[in-house]
Amino acid sequence: MNGRLLAAGLLAASLAGTSLVGSAEAREGRNGAFAAGAGLGVVGGLLLGGALAQPSYAEPVYEPAPVYVEPACYGTRREVPNRYDNGFHLERVQVCD
Repeated sequence: MNGRLLAAGLLAASLAGTSLVGSAEAREGRNGAFAAGAGLGVVGGLLLGGALAQPSYAEPVYEPAPVYVEPACYGTRREVPNRYDNGFHLERVQVCD
């Protein structure tokens, strides 16, 4: 942002200076080639500066692929409700965290 502001300020100052010098020369009627050369120099500088000031992009950063970790499962005996008599019985179940 600051670089663009500085470049715009320098451009405005150079254009103002060129127009002032060109008007003094034109008023006296001499050195028209200087004004034309200064104008072409400004235009050439703008074109060259625009070509060289292309945005540079950083190389992409690749993150490592996610690693699948199997859940830690274990078998245990738990009390499980019976369907028929509302009681409980022990049953071997697999528990995964």
